[in-house]
Amino acid sequence: MALKPCCVMKTEKIVILANAASRTLNRAELAATAGHINRFLPCETVFTTSIENACETACRLSADPACLVAACGGDGTIHTVINSVVPEAITGIIPAGTANVIARELGIPVQMREAGKLLLTGAAQKCDLGTCNGRKFVFVAGIGFDAVVAGAVSPTLKKLFGRYAYHIAGLQQFCFYRPPVLSVRVDDRTEEFTGHFAIFANMRRYGGDLFFAPEARYDDGILNMVLVEDFSMRTMLRLLNFARRNGRQPPQGVRMLTGRKFHVRASQPTPYQLDGEVFAATSEFTIGLAEHQARLITS
Repeated sequence: MALKPCCVMKTEKIVILANAASRTLNRAELAATAGHINRFLPCETVFTTSIENACETACRLSADPACLVAACGGDGTIHTVINSVVPEAITGIIPAGTANVIARELGIPVQMREAGKLLLTGAAQKCDLGTCNGRKFVFVAGIGFDAVVAGAVSPTLKKLFGRYAYHIAGLQQFCFYRPPVLSVRVDDRTEEFTGHFAIFANMRRYGGDLFFAPEARYDDGILNMVLVEDFSMRTMLRLLNFARRNGRQPPQGVRMLTGRKFHVRASQPTPYQLDGEVFAATSEFTIGLAEHQARLITS
């Protein structure tokens, strides 16, 4: 069946942004995908050499309404591009990472060629974005333990064990980690909740086949918080079991709340992660919804 160019906007060209340093990117497959797209619309692949280069390139290209920017890479690459494109831009995704959480949640094929075809035939879907201390995230923000784990996962570990690298790093870090006390307020309520590790989900899937917030939706105008009140091996194992089963009832020692705005105060400087990208430790966090939704090409 013949493909027709995407009609969600007056697209005249597609530019694929890919991380030149990526170890999971199949360049031959990407070249074939770009070649297929080029049969219908002019298509160019740009390899970015740094985060700064990716940000500048995504911002500059997305300012042209005739250009569709497509992020090719893992969730971290998509995170960078989403934080860089102009608010009114429509963005495409070609998954080429380890977990590909964002693509899976949006129903985008994880096969590169099929995702490339979607750039031509798909439609623009509005997607809520979260913010943490002024930076946007697409599917999750984590304060505390998971940021420590994400920071401990090396490219070599990812290459050897794939998505299971995070499980291995998690077990290693748990033995030595001393969690902070997190004090959380939701939507300016006076009640304060206390825990040691917090996740703020905009999508159901956390990573791989783990669903820590199975009721989270990217288009419902709220965020789902998972607050670990009892940071013990027993509670963490129960939480993992809950996440694998895609269950509805949180385990004992875990509190789940929804809201549009959260303020978190940590007892000590604590690292945090957004879509798997780790940021420097701080003690105050403001989490909420971004003013503008993302517009992403989906099926």
